[in-house]
Amino acid sequence: MKKIIVLLIFSFFAFEVSAFSLTWAYGFVVNDGKVYEVKEGLILPKDEVGKVVGQVETQADEYGGDYYGNASNYYDIGTNYYEIKGIATKEAIAVEIQPNEFVKAVFVHDAPPHFKNFLFSTYTWIVVGCVIIVLGIVVLRSRQA
Repeated sequence: MKKIIVLLIFSFFAFEVSAFSLTWAYGFVVNDGKVYEVKEGLILPKDEVGKVVGQVETQADEYGGDYYGNASNYYDIGTNYYEIKGIATKEAIAVEIQPNEFVKAVFVHDAPPHFKNFLFSTYTWIVVGCVIIVLGIVVLRSRQA
């Protein structure tokens, strides 16, 4: 009888399925490797907003907290970021929360490095293309010799 009880307790812990999700400390957006905290109470008038500087391209992972590229943990893919007139984009940007309604997002820190940032970088593919061209030239010249 004791063996059955021990086996039941063991199987309860062995086969327990746990699910969790991450609770974010604040809403954020990432643009060009910089993380900006969205200040919900800081609504900006349209005349203070300049040109588009980026948009949400990926969602932050709610289970692991991972994100890459221009991401957000709150806003949908396609949400645009704008410059704020008179403020450098390295300090703050505007996020369009509804058509012609913008909220200020303040720079917090640089985004952590992620493999996909490197993989999807334009510069990475330029270097790979150059290496392929150089290798092709070397192979062609070695065949001619």
